[in-house]
Amino acid sequence: MSGAGFASHPSRLKAVRLDPLESVGLPSKGDNRLLDFEKQEDYYGKILERYEHLDAEAGWADSIDEAFASLSLDGVSERLSGNSKHTTPGKGPSERLPQETSKSPRELSIILMAMRKMREAIVASDRRDIFASRSYIFIVRATILMKHMESYHPALLHLLHKLHPSTPLTVSEQHEMVGYYVLDLACRQNDLAAAYQVRRRYEYKDIKIEAVLRALVHGNWHVYWKIERQVDIYQKQLIEWGNAGMKDRALKCLGQSYLSVEKSYVEEVAQRTWEEMGKKSNVSWQLEGEVVVIRRIKRR
Repeated sequence: MSGAGFASHPSRLKAVRLDPLESVGLPSKGDNRLLDFEKQEDYYGKILERYEHLDAEAGWADSIDEAFASLSLDGVSERLSGNSKHTTPGKGPSERLPQETSKSPRELSIILMAMRKMREAIVASDRRDIFASRSYIFIVRATILMKHMESYHPALLHLLHKLHPSTPLTVSEQHEMVGYYVLDLACRQNDLAAAYQVRRRYEYKDIKIEAVLRALVHGNWHVYWKIERQVDIYQKQLIEWGNAGMKDRALKCLGQSYLSVEKSYVEEVAQRTWEEMGKKSNVSWQLEGEVVVIRRIKRR
C-alpha cells in the first residue's frame, strides 16, 4: 500500500472531549491554573451552569428562578451577573431536595470536586474580595443541601474567619452563615458549649435556632420536632444531623415513663414508624393491636 493511499483514509481516532470541570486539577496537587483570578471566575461560571442543569434535571427546586436568584456577582463578570441570573441556591420556600436520577451521582461527584478546586484556588491565591465571598456562600448553601459536611464545614469556617473580616458580609448574610455554624456545632458535632460560644461571639439572635439549642440541652423532643418543621430547608438539613440522638432520647423517656402507650403516640414521639423502630431502635417492646407494651408488672 502506498503512502498516499494510506493517507487518504480518514483517521478513526476521535478527539477526547474533556469535561471542563475535570480538565483542571487541585491546587493542592500542584495545578496552579486556577490561581489566576479571571480563570477562577470562568471556572465558577461553569460550576453554576452544571449545578443549574442538575437542578433542572433532578428537581432540586420547584422553581429554578427562586432557587438561584438570591445572589448576583455584579461587576465581577458580565456572564455571571448579567446574562446569567441564577447564581446560587436561594432561600425560596418552594425548594425541595433533589430526586435521584441515573446521572446525578456521577454529576454530583464532579460538581463537589469542582467546588473543592474552587475553594482551594481562592485560599491559595489569598483572594478576599466580594467574588470570593459570593463563591463561598454558594458552596456553603449548595453543599448543605447535599448534606456534604466535608465541603460546607471548611467553607463556613473560611468564610466567617478569613473572608468576612476582610470583605464584610451583609447583615443578612452574616446572620444566615452564623446560624448554619451554630446548628452544625450543636446538631452534627454535638458540641453545645461551642455552639453557645459562637452565638455569644457574633451576638447571634434567632428565636427558632435558640429553641433548637434549648431542646437539645433539655432533651425536649416535642419542641425539637416542631421547630424542624418550621425552619427553611438549609436549617432543616443541619438539624437532621441531631435527629438520631433526639429519637433515642425520646424513646428512652417513653421507656422510663410508661408501661404501655398507643402505637401512634410512640411513632409521633420517635418520628419513626413501628417497623422502622424494629430495625433502627434497640427496643424490645411488644405490639398488641394498636398498643405498645413497654414494660409488664411482674406479679409476686
